[in-house]
Order: sequence, then C-alpha cells, then structure tokens
Amino acid sequence: MPGPEGDAARERFGKMVYELNVPQYCCGGLNFGYFYERSPIICYDDEAAPPYSMYDFTPSTVPGCRVPHVWLNGAHSLYDAMGPGFTLLRLDRSVAVDPLVEAAAKRNVPLRILDIDEAPPYRHKLVLSRPDQHIAWRGDQAPDDPLAVIDVIRGVRVPAQPGA
Repeated sequence: MPGPEGDAARERFGKMVYELNVPQYCCGGLNFGYFYERSPIICYDDEAAPPYSMYDFTPSTVPGCRVPHVWLNGAHSLYDAMGPGFTLLRLDRSVAVDPLVEAAAKRNVPLRILDIDEAPPYRHKLVLSRPDQHIAWRGDQAPDDPLAVIDVIRGVRVPAQPGA
C-alpha cells in the first residue's frame, strides 16, 4: 500500500522481523562467550568467568574463556595472527618468557610468542591461548613451575621431579 499508512506498516513489520531474528542469528554469547569451567587442561585462578547468556557476552581473559579479539595495528585479526597451535600473548615485551618457551619445547608442545600492543580488555601481561582460542593460563610473569603449566595444558599431570 503506497503512502504514509503503508510506510508505517512496513516500518512496524521491519522492526518486528528485526527484533525476532537478530537474537536468533547474532548470538554473540553462543559464539564468543562460552567458556570451559573446571576443565582438567586449564590452569584456573581465583577469578570467575563472566555470566553467560546466549545473546550477549563480556570479553574476558579468565582462564577457560575465549581469547578476546582485538585488531592488531587496526587491520589484522588477532585470531589470524595466533595460528593453529598454542600462543603466548605477551602484552609487555619486557616480560621474560624463556622459562615457559623452554618448558613447552621440552614437552614438544608447539608454542608461538605473539607480542601485541593492544591492551583492552587484557589486564595481565601474559595470556596463554590453546589451539581452540580459549585461555589456558595467564599471569604477569612466567609461572614458577612452567613445566607444571605445560603438563596441565597438554593433559598430563606429571609430579615435579628434580631435573625435570
């Protein structure tokens, strides 16, 4: 129907269809907000993951959550830069990561170091991502027992032994 009455009807219908379909097809929480809780291959700390909803999500670096996306240099996706294996995101280039790198090499765990300058929502200087882009560990310095961290993320609990 042409005219103002038809325009109003189309506007109402468009709004109704939009409100019905956007939550169904744009479920950010489902795609980016899910997290692993109590997984044996994640090094948890005392912080809880944000509340989950299918529609919305809060980017978080809590272990078990998906690595929050940032654009690197305003043009490249963090996810593309991370590659297919484990990635240690380093947000402070002065933090020594050699102990963690050496532990990963000792256990044949592929580990890439990716220095990034973008910070929000990252509060820790180091964030270790699994191949599925979920956070396995985080901290402000290399862990005291890097072999223990590597053994947890690879699913093997090996007791710490001298010279290990």
